[in-house]
Order: sequence, then structure tokens, then C-alpha cells
Amino acid sequence: MKSSLRFQKGFTKRSRSQYLPMTNAEAWSFLKNHYTLVLSTVDQLGLPHVTPVWYVVHSGRIYFRAQPYKKKIRNLMKKPQVSAVVEDGERYTELRGVMIQGIAKIIDYDKAMRKLVFSMLAEKYENLRDTETMPKIWRERYGKEHRVVIEVTPTNLVSWDNRKWVASKF
Repeated sequence: MKSSLRFQKGFTKRSRSQYLPMTNAEAWSFLKNHYTLVLSTVDQLGLPHVTPVWYVVHSGRIYFRAQPYKKKIRNLMKKPQVSAVVEDGERYTELRGVMIQGIAKIIDYDKAMRKLVFSMLAEKYENLRDTETMPKIWRERYGKEHRVVIEVTPTNLVSWDNRKWVASKF
């Protein structure tokens, strides 16, 4: 991980954070083992555009794919700064997640990485993606479209794990 990557500090008497963070290893494991990342890009008016994406983690970076004409792709081509979150839990004491801030870039020119990302996505989501149930017209129109690969290099990770509150003694 680059030295410029900042991680949230834990709860201390002087800390302003109410969160109990995950360790670096816990945060990356959490990211690897979840399925939907909610990605935020900035549009031409400076407004956030938020959308869920399926993703994979590889070598401290996050990868996803999308059609080149999608708004998230057009946005990050103009402003590569992104933010994203992966979270879970229902009750307050169960809430946990990771927020990522970073720089996105299209890496479609790297054929080896493109092949690796497509393979990793296929493996991770093999039991969740069933395009055969989609209407035939959708499969013909969208199923075989070109998709670009996007790499997000994190510059900041913030995590929380409220389950640690229950186990903590302050």
C-alpha cells in the first residue's frame, strides 16, 4: 500500500471519531468478501452521481467494468476523483463498512489486466449473474456490449465496525 494512503484512527479520548475502525487487514477482507460497491462520481454540474457496481479487489486496488457510454464512465473520464462505500448490518450494533476515496482510471489498454479482471468478476459473481433469465432482446442488445475496465486506486480508507462496541470496555 502506498504511504499516502491514510487510515482512520481508532477511538481515543482526544479522537473526534465515534467509530471503531477495522484494522487494515479487516477492511480489505471485508471489501473482498462483499458484492456491491456504491460508487460516487462527480458530473459536469459538480453534482454527485451514485450507482452500485459489482467489483473485485486485487493488489490493493478495486476494479469494475462498465459500458463506455455509462454516465459513471463519462464522469470519471472528466473528473477521476471517486468515493465509494461497501456496508452491511441492520441493527446499530451490527453496522460495519468501508468508505473508499480514490482516483479512478480506465485501464482497458492493458489486455492482461482486463482478462484477469473479467475472470475474477466471472468467478466472484458466477452464482449471482443469470443473464439467461433476462429477456432475449436485452441479451441481444446489451449482453455482448464492450465493457471497459476501471481501476480505483484508494487514497483514503475509512472503516467502522459497530460490532466492536459490544465487545469493547471503555
